[in-house]
Amino acid sequence: MGIDGQLFRAVVGSFPTGVTIVTAMASDGLPRGLTSNAVCAVSLEPPLLLFCLDKRSNNLPAILETKAFVVNFLAAERGDLATRFASPTGDRFAGTHSVPSAVAKGAPILVDDIIAHAECLLEQAIEAGDHYVLIGHIEVGSSNGGTPLMYLRRMYAAWPDAKPAPRDEDIHG
Repeated sequence: MGIDGQLFRAVVGSFPTGVTIVTAMASDGLPRGLTSNAVCAVSLEPPLLLFCLDKRSNNLPAILETKAFVVNFLAAERGDLATRFASPTGDRFAGTHSVPSAVAKGAPILVDDIIAHAECLLEQAIEAGDHYVLIGHIEVGSSNGGTPLMYLRRMYAAWPDAKPAPRDEDIHG
C-alpha cells in the first residue's frame, strides 16, 4: 500500500537538494520550463543525467517531441525564479535573459541566473508511477562557479559555507 502523500513529502523533504529549471522549446516555437529538484547524475561514461517530470505536466510534450532539454542549475539568489517556474500560471520567462541552445533545439539557457547548465538530448523516458524519469545525454555544458540554490523542507536557501569532503586517500591513508 505505501505511505500517504503527506508523510511521503515529509520524508523526501528531509533531504536537501539543488534547484534547477529545466527548459525546452515546444513545437509551437514557445519556450517551456519548470522548476525541478529531482535531478541526478546517472553515468560518467557516457555523461547522463536524469530528472523526473509529472505525466500531467504541460512541459512534457515539448521534451518528448524535440527529444532535447537544458538543465539550468540555479544560483543562490534565484529562489524567486524557482518559485515562478513552479507556478502553473503566468509568463515564466518574463524578465529573464536567455540564449537558445543549438544542441538542445533552442531550449533556453538562463545565462544570468545559473551557476551551471547541461544541454541534453533525450536518451530514454521511463514511466514510473505518476511521473516519467527522463534520461538525457549531456552534449554540452558549463560550470561557472558560484553558490547554488538549495531546497529543504519547502524552503530555498544558499548552500552554507562548507568544508571540502575528505578525499579517498585521506580516509584510507
